[in-house]
Amino acid sequence: MASDKKTMQSEHPIDARYRAWSPESSQLSKRACEVFPGGDTRASAHYAPYPLTIQRGEGCYLYDVDGHQILDFMNNFTSLIHGHGNARVVDAVSKQAVIGTAYAAPSQNQIELAELIVARVGSIDQLRFCSSGTEATLMAIRCARAFTAKQKIMKMEGGYHGSYELAEVSLIPVPEFRGELERPNSLPVDGSFPDSVLQDTIVCPYNEPELAKQLIEENADTLAAVIIEPLLGSMGMIPANKRFLETLRETTEKNGVVLIFDEVISLRLSGGGAQEIYGIKPDLTCMGKIIGGGLPVGSVGGKRELMQVFNPTNPERVFHASTFSGNALTMAAGLAAMTLYTPSEAERLNRLGDMLRRGFDQALQQSGIRGHATGLGSLVNLHLTDKPLHDSRDAMEGMLGAGHIGRLLHLCMLQRGVMSASRLMYCISTPMTETEINIAITALSESLSELRPYIETERPGLLI
Repeated sequence: MASDKKTMQSEHPIDARYRAWSPESSQLSKRACEVFPGGDTRASAHYAPYPLTIQRGEGCYLYDVDGHQILDFMNNFTSLIHGHGNARVVDAVSKQAVIGTAYAAPSQNQIELAELIVARVGSIDQLRFCSSGTEATLMAIRCARAFTAKQKIMKMEGGYHGSYELAEVSLIPVPEFRGELERPNSLPVDGSFPDSVLQDTIVCPYNEPELAKQLIEENADTLAAVIIEPLLGSMGMIPANKRFLETLRETTEKNGVVLIFDEVISLRLSGGGAQEIYGIKPDLTCMGKIIGGGLPVGSVGGKRELMQVFNPTNPERVFHASTFSGNALTMAAGLAAMTLYTPSEAERLNRLGDMLRRGFDQALQQSGIRGHATGLGSLVNLHLTDKPLHDSRDAMEGMLGAGHIGRLLHLCMLQRGVMSASRLMYCISTPMTETEINIAITALSESLSELRPYIETERPGLLI
């Protein structure tokens, strides 16, 4: 008990207010710490002093165990395009559950969902389903290595492609270790990385077309693939510039290197994903999140000749099993969700995203606090810096400059009934309208007013 009192006395007043506001979540967090290391079973969903425990979701709202109604701008990290409990998706899942959740055999809804995706995404001739975006990027890389008979992979500094070593190389460009922009170091994100992964991964500066071209040409003889998010997700929703993507497309094509677009997050931006907006066709596309209707899912698709490496009748095939790949329950949910998510709905959500960015920018300006919102379409990220953000290095420097204020802002927004990712990422779902956008903008204005006295004493450099 004495140690608990000491912790309460030493923590920030906003943390103390959060604890008082969410006592049931606090108690459940203590129980969770007994069975999970640090009380956590999913690193991305954890935040200090503890995450809220959610009881249920409905539409674009969550309801926690303390009885708060919270507007959900996280949507399970962009995967719930229709929010919670969409009637059409629930009906599809309910009907499928009665007749079987997984068959270890093809199902008709599996074929129909694949047909829908192939029809919408112009670069995809064929695809395979899997169980996560992580698995999708992993299988895309294996496909590229098998097809090219080359070993190395190039990824972007700050790019995240799932929970395995290669996908996380240089995810966090720590200033003292990242090296020069012209030739970034391959950095491990933790102590689990073998040296071989770092040696096989070439790190490319984001949004630097000439440097990217040079790196590809230098390594062409050993480089199997370049993998990129058209929108740099985990490091602040920074869009790629078109010239950068065009340079990647042209240079990989000339040098026999497979170009992989990770559209696990960005597929929502149009009927055909970010690649349709940019007018650039990759060789392979990785998908996930929205195509599963709220259930675990992933997919890799692309050119027919590349996808044939997975053909089970191919004597030199890439072996891909995965117990729940294309399971009937996920396929039912995904087919319902993607049928509902029409290109016109994508355009409507994108307009709401533009409105949210403008409102956030105005709230920051009026508060006298440095910051702005980035993103594309219905994907938004708030940054406590007014410097232009070109790449993950810029985003990292902004986070370091803001220090703990970003974390406190997240807690302030939660207590005003607005949930985002703790890194201040917001995404929009189809139940939302301008009403919900205005609620979030108002909550930000109020949160910044609450934070300003602390910023004046703790981070005065954030003041305009």
